[in-house]
Amino acid sequence: MKKLKKAVTSRAVITALELLIQLVIIFIMILRFSNYLSYYLIVSYALAIILSVRVINKRTNSGYKIGWLLLFLILPIFGAFLYMTVNGEVSKGSVQRKLNKIFDSSKIMFENGNAAEINDDYARVQSEYIRRYNASIPVKNTHSKYFSSGEKFFESIIEDLKLARHHIYLEYFILKSGYMWNEIKRILIEKARCGVDVRIIVDDFGSIDGINKRERKCLLAEGIKIKFFNPFVPVISGLLNNRDHRKICVIDTEIAYCGGVNIGDEYINLYERFGYFKDSGIAMYGEAAYNFEVFFVSLWEYVSKEKTEIIKPKYKETEKGVFHPYADSPIDDEYVSKNVYMNLINRAERYVYISTPYFVVDDEMLTAITNAAKSGIDIRIVVPHIPDKILVNQVTKSFYERLISAGVKVYEYKKGFNHSKLAVADDRVATVGSVNFDYRSFYLSFECGVWMYKTDSVPCVKKDLLSMMEESIEITKGMAKANVFVRFFRAILAAFSPML
Repeated sequence: MKKLKKAVTSRAVITALELLIQLVIIFIMILRFSNYLSYYLIVSYALAIILSVRVINKRTNSGYKIGWLLLFLILPIFGAFLYMTVNGEVSKGSVQRKLNKIFDSSKIMFENGNAAEINDDYARVQSEYIRRYNASIPVKNTHSKYFSSGEKFFESIIEDLKLARHHIYLEYFILKSGYMWNEIKRILIEKARCGVDVRIIVDDFGSIDGINKRERKCLLAEGIKIKFFNPFVPVISGLLNNRDHRKICVIDTEIAYCGGVNIGDEYINLYERFGYFKDSGIAMYGEAAYNFEVFFVSLWEYVSKEKTEIIKPKYKETEKGVFHPYADSPIDDEYVSKNVYMNLINRAERYVYISTPYFVVDDEMLTAITNAAKSGIDIRIVVPHIPDKILVNQVTKSFYERLISAGVKVYEYKKGFNHSKLAVADDRVATVGSVNFDYRSFYLSFECGVWMYKTDSVPCVKKDLLSMMEESIEITKGMAKANVFVRFFRAILAAFSPML
């Protein structure tokens, strides 16, 4: 009974109910207005035409356009209300200006850096894109450790947090109470008491029921600064969509972690929901940490209005490959995360192996993948066999026939839920980060990752992906086929997939 009461009175449930009430009120108002049929038809057609023209001419992904156009066609008045509310130009424009100003100033932090030279044109053009449109620079002077599970990732980050002398910066989409958080929190409190500057950014939606007000007060009382990105207010708005999906830990500008692992017991398999939770991550020791620190302090300035000076240490020289960290923001018109994947696929000469929990892509990405396969590139994609989101998984399955027909090999990880976000190509380049192959990661969320060229972790990523394939079911053409009702259901979901 206590668990039921706690669930019903949780912030997530209350917020969902408040949003639902708003939608119901809007719908009732529309129904009442529809009694005046002639006026209703005139207004609805006029709104549908005006907003359709607006959407068609807007610089955005074609998938979004189709979704909104269908909504205007089916429910013109409701669709118009929803579109004008969700796409509020004034509120989004204000946020965009603030973030653009901060991100522009952060570019200065990279200007004095020594960019690593890449003589291989195959890799150089991929890195050059990140440098031009993300401003971060490729670096050497770094060694890395790749983790093929959340458990290994957790063991390592705990030991490295204990080494902190000056500061610890954490930025996570999900932070949940439990053993993992308690162990990290214990170290953070110890370090804060010793004078270490500890700061945390968590996404307010991802961690909506993560830590309560009492715990927040305790953290602040211990000298730990914590900020919630884009506070989740139960008012229908386009800003609700833009979430901080990054997973970053930076220690003393010398160590950086990123990957798919959030802070929660399911990520280290202490709490089972969908079988074994397969995840991955990477630790970087050296100059790559500086880039991740710039990413963190830039967003910290937005959430706290507090500027942070970064003192770049002298890093031990090493020639072991190139690391190029990147961050992505939905407030500009440059889709860095998506294009990192696109460039990796388009430049491939022999193979590309991909792991993603969700595969919900637009025609541009789908064409790049299928054309590569048709050109003889060995393309393999690993997705979950046990999904965490049923509807999104159905959209993923809707791509199977087209992928397999083009020669792409599709695998479903049968041990449980695959949450790893990875790609590796030709034994030369790889990327590890927070970026899924879906609309939300490519267009709506703040993301991060690291692109690598000939580092020690590149073969480790490949080995992990091959191991995942061995523990997966390869989907055949016969398995990909579905009856007419399932195909119709998936087609409807696919049409609205940018909104899922």
